[in-house]
Amino acid sequence: MLVFQMANSSKTDEEIIQLKLLKFGYPSSGYIICNETVYYKDGSKTELSKPPKMYEIGGVEAYYLAQNYIEKEYGNSLESKGLMIRVEPKSIEESDKYWKFKFYFGDLGSTGRFMGYITVNREKGYVDMEGLF
Repeated sequence: MLVFQMANSSKTDEEIIQLKLLKFGYPSSGYIICNETVYYKDGSKTELSKPPKMYEIGGVEAYYLAQNYIEKEYGNSLESKGLMIRVEPKSIEESDKYWKFKFYFGDLGSTGRFMGYITVNREKGYVDMEGLF
């Protein structure tokens, strides 16, 4: 069991998200078409309506957009006080229009405490935080 935990903890954030995308049914390469929607490896998708509706923000990109948003909005002010906000990659969830991640707040170097969710619009990449922050 210890070996599994060590191997599991060595995965990069991108690898963790890619594994979750596979669990959600996204392909390991290329794309698949299901129920008039094209699903791509990165978690982006296109609805084959007229006109087609494209959701170009994939799971990994959404994670980086969320991290960049936190860094831009809170980075320096929190860091100078010894605090941080952390986006949890393995918490990724999807809905038709959004990617959602849990975020944690606490002292630098800690795992932090759960404070809410950060959502990323799949179509435009807009980021929003919902929770106690």
